[in-house]
Amino acid sequence: MPRASAFDLEAISARLPPPVLIVSTVVGRGMYSLGEAFRERFRAFDEVEHIAVEDYLPANAVQEDLRRYRFISSRMPVMLNLVYRVPLFYYRKYRRETSGRASDLQALQQKIAALNPRTVLCISHRPAFWVSLVKRRAGGRFELWGVLGEFGHTLGWRYVCWDQIDGFLSPVDRAQLKYPFAESLRFSQIELPARRAYTGLAARPGPAKSVLVVCGYWGQGPIVRLVRTIVEADAGLRVTVVCGDNTQAAAAARRAFGNRPNVEIHDVVDGLEALLAECDCVVTKPGISTILEARAARRKIFLLRGMPVAEDNNARHALRYFDAEWFTKESFQRWCRRAAEPAPLQTGR
Repeated sequence: MPRASAFDLEAISARLPPPVLIVSTVVGRGMYSLGEAFRERFRAFDEVEHIAVEDYLPANAVQEDLRRYRFISSRMPVMLNLVYRVPLFYYRKYRRETSGRASDLQALQQKIAALNPRTVLCISHRPAFWVSLVKRRAGGRFELWGVLGEFGHTLGWRYVCWDQIDGFLSPVDRAQLKYPFAESLRFSQIELPARRAYTGLAARPGPAKSVLVVCGYWGQGPIVRLVRTIVEADAGLRVTVVCGDNTQAAAAARRAFGNRPNVEIHDVVDGLEALLAECDCVVTKPGISTILEARAARRKIFLLRGMPVAEDNNARHALRYFDAEWFTKESFQRWCRRAAEPAPLQTGR
């Protein structure tokens, strides 16, 4: 699959009229990290702002987009198959917000007006949905661009105000997407970026037999069972675990592994840069920012099962292009055996 280089993304960014406003989301935090990576690609830093859309939405919208989504994904993840595969859920929200029952978007409208951007770049369908509504209701002189933050078609993008969107950046070919693009819409295929701090790690391999376990900002998944499988594969591994803001999972992990000097448990971390620098393998859900950052750092990636559709798309892409593998006891043990082998001797001519 042909993909553009990071240079092309910078060339595209140079053609977008400043000032630029990047709007992302804190749902899962991965899109916000991706927004920061996009921010780095814009040369005029004093003319680029980055905000999270939830900071300017009314309580009812935050409840629906963030808190309810987190509850379902953490407690009833099987229901996400309905949300992500059945149009009713997104369509109902779209119909409500384009009718007389629409949410109050004054705070978001005022923030955009105060920054007075000429380009607004929306990372994922959530901010694109709300910003396209603002543009439809209040108008605006800015160009509105969407950014597909997954490696494949997702249903949420169908239900935004496409008549308000001027351009679209995507890591996959336009033919793979089933969105109602206008003929005049400017489409560019790009490579999704990671922040340069992670790219800089590529030339600095991490210590041998060191593993980083990341279960997303919300710390989802059977963390204790997973870490137990890892340490049983090789008692000499050094394992760092990030539980995010899942305090219960962090407490359970500390109870299970607190007496092991080779297991280190973290709650929320500001970023993975320092932890990736000290590992040579990452075990993670296929969240967009983590797999991009691990790939940029050239760390081995083992994938855990993630959320349906979007993270399924990410996993397929990582398996094909990032030299990732599904995490199983057998695949991880094979990696442990290879990691324990001595490096081949370099002989000169």
